[in-house]
Amino acid sequence: MPSPKIFKYDVLIDAGDLCDRKSELEELLKRAKTKKHTILFAPRRYGKTSLIKNVVGETFSHLSRQHLVLFFDLMDVQSLESIAKRFHHGISLALAHRFSVKKLLSDVSAYLKGFSLQVDVDPATNQPSISLAAKVREPKIEISNLIDVIKRLAHQYPTMLILDEFHDITFVPEAEALFRGLLQELGETAVFILGSKRHLMTLMFQDAHSPLFHYGDEMHLGRIPIKDWMAYFQERLAPRKIKIDEGALNSILTTLCDVPNAICEFGAWLVDNLESETTLTVGLLRLQMDRLVENKQSYAYLLQGYTEKECGVMSALAKQQFILEPQSEAILKTIHASKSSVAKIIKKLMNRGLVEYETDKGYRLSDPLLGHYLATR
Repeated sequence: MPSPKIFKYDVLIDAGDLCDRKSELEELLKRAKTKKHTILFAPRRYGKTSLIKNVVGETFSHLSRQHLVLFFDLMDVQSLESIAKRFHHGISLALAHRFSVKKLLSDVSAYLKGFSLQVDVDPATNQPSISLAAKVREPKIEISNLIDVIKRLAHQYPTMLILDEFHDITFVPEAEALFRGLLQELGETAVFILGSKRHLMTLMFQDAHSPLFHYGDEMHLGRIPIKDWMAYFQERLAPRKIKIDEGALNSILTTLCDVPNAICEFGAWLVDNLESETTLTVGLLRLQMDRLVENKQSYAYLLQGYTEKECGVMSALAKQQFILEPQSEAILKTIHASKSSVAKIIKKLMNRGLVEYETDKGYRLSDPLLGHYLATR
């Protein structure tokens, strides 16, 4: 008997736990198989990493025993040294996952020029554990050698390259130029570049002076329709006989700005904290959301790291949910700050991933539950 479906959040999830995304999945799989270069935009906590790494990547890797998926998480990289470490980690995991020890030692090691390969075997799982040791430890040279390794592997094996939170390399001098050298030579490789900070991604790929100007085709993850959320919620609430109608569900989606991770976190809270056979109403949902954010002590600690004016900007966003013009006179009077000061604060909060910009609605807090926490204070 299959296990009951649950709400999952704050983790990478598999195909069976995704809500909808069928049309996007078909297109992304097609692009992977036809070796396209794709720039995937989506706000934070929209599930883009789960979709590309766990669903598209897993499908791609099972096309044959030769297909290889290279995944690099570049969130918060701050130096060439940290980029090199991410490359080491990503290549090591991919090789250990894809190839047997015999294959690694007999064939694959030939493509790892500039590095020595150490292979250990986990006695519990019988899976290889890979570590690469650079023969030259200077970061720029090491990254250049790692890039050459990726190119050689991609030339030999059908490869899908995933660069997650790619925009954060903009804070590392010389990084964009180094990546241009890699990406421009991977013409026969499926490349997926993922990003949530739209303002940085726009500068990287739409500014004529950027090293990566016009690289790849843009795709966007949009909102999930309420009909798909309804089926998703009903399947997970059914074991507790908790009932929800479209009006109640719509209040959740609206309050949480259609952000899938926040919606699933609230869904899990409802399952864990409501009596069986409860019928959800808008009022009850509001009460439960208040209780959920009251239990998130991390928010108080998070806000301690920001100035009074920065917290004021976040509170203003929280209370209005979306703001098209954060430098409007009404906002400036509320937080007692100048236009230039607010502009700097918004840029800082966007760079740190706390604020999103949606083209059709404006600026909002990236975490809608943090927004509810601030809005109710």
